[in-house]
Amino acid sequence: MKLSKLLIILNLGFGLIAPLSTQAAPQVVDQVAAIVNNNVILENDINEMLNTIKASMDPKNLPDDKTLRRQIIDRLIIENLILQKATQAKITVTDDEITQAINQIASENQMTIDELRSKLSMMKMSYNDYRDRIQNDMLIERAKMNEVRRRITISDNEVENLAKTIAKQPTNNIDVNIGHILIAVPENASGKQIADASNKARDIVARLEKGENFAKMAAAYSNDELALKGGNMGWHKINELPTIFESKLIRAPKGAIIGPIRSGVGLHILKVIDNRSEAPKVITAQEVHARHILIKTNVLMTDDKAKQKINEIRQSIINGSTSFELAAKAYSEDPGSADSGGDLGWSLPERYDPAFKNALLELKKGEISEPVKSSFGWHLIELIDSKKVDKTGDATKEQAYRIIFNRKFSEESQVWIQEIKGDAYIKIMDDDQDNQDNQDNQDSQKNQDNSDK
Repeated sequence: MKLSKLLIILNLGFGLIAPLSTQAAPQVVDQVAAIVNNNVILENDINEMLNTIKASMDPKNLPDDKTLRRQIIDRLIIENLILQKATQAKITVTDDEITQAINQIASENQMTIDELRSKLSMMKMSYNDYRDRIQNDMLIERAKMNEVRRRITISDNEVENLAKTIAKQPTNNIDVNIGHILIAVPENASGKQIADASNKARDIVARLEKGENFAKMAAAYSNDELALKGGNMGWHKINELPTIFESKLIRAPKGAIIGPIRSGVGLHILKVIDNRSEAPKVITAQEVHARHILIKTNVLMTDDKAKQKINEIRQSIINGSTSFELAAKAYSEDPGSADSGGDLGWSLPERYDPAFKNALLELKKGEISEPVKSSFGWHLIELIDSKKVDKTGDATKEQAYRIIFNRKFSEESQVWIQEIKGDAYIKIMDDDQDNQDNQDNQDSQKNQDNSDK
């Protein structure tokens, strides 16, 4: 895992699974707030995240506590369900991987591990608890990748067509920083559910256009996983966003409110927080034309014997007794190149074994290396030539593949989350209380009406 998602979501402020609050009030730790299949979410879990979010975010970007609490419950339910999927799939994270992730997080925050420990201590949080939270976030990331990736197929034609489009479009060089609000619509939603969601989305857009705080509205109403971060998706190239967003954002000015936009998972509302553009870039890379002689090691040809033999071959080439080409044909044990005198053709150095690559990059044109040991055996390497080549086309294809994957992953993730929620047994205790309060209010109103009569 590249940890890009982890580093966006989880920082020293708070993550999807929040650290302990610096001012946590006394709590009833065994009170159940929600049941998720066979697991429970405790009031303590919700209060910790609530207090942490309030301590780490600008108050003007937050809704009232009741609304924020419901968003937190929804977020914890989704996390709980994904962690259950991780357990079912036997997905694990090693101690070394957790340590590596923490080291990277500390580095991203320009801290040493000792400074991170000190920061955690100030937050009244133990280092072991922090490791547990990092582990959960990594498990969530892996489970999502494991489940969603198999639902994605990308054809060569898709990549080729998008690469051609990218090469022609000026949007390839436009970046946008956007906010996002999702009003989810269930699969097979009724006409009333769709109408209610549409009315809700239009009302949000109207309030935003009148100047209400986008981050606060996102935290209050969005069903997206970034809701508790004010819906901020960060910087993206326009053509890396879902197709339904791209066409709306091409000419949108800074501050523009866009939407509602209908997709398979619901209604989307966007805000252009900022935008920027840059001149097109030409991407070049160094290619090398090399040849080699390989002596493999085995039970009879020990490492020392192989090194000695490759040394003898090198000396015979250096003193002119034979040529590199003839020696390769006579002695090389690389079946792919021996018949052509060891010629490997033009290639990027990165495609070779690391030891082979490093030795090759140190050579001058026409120079023969000292014996080089790789994972395949012992080599002699000759650099025939090198050149700079335009790799913009290849880079564009890689970008096209990444764009398609990210688009499909984002769309399928939302669908998958709706599916696992729909298949789960979820009971929120607040719902019982809200229903009881509504009933009490209705009974009270009826009694008042009867009294008036």
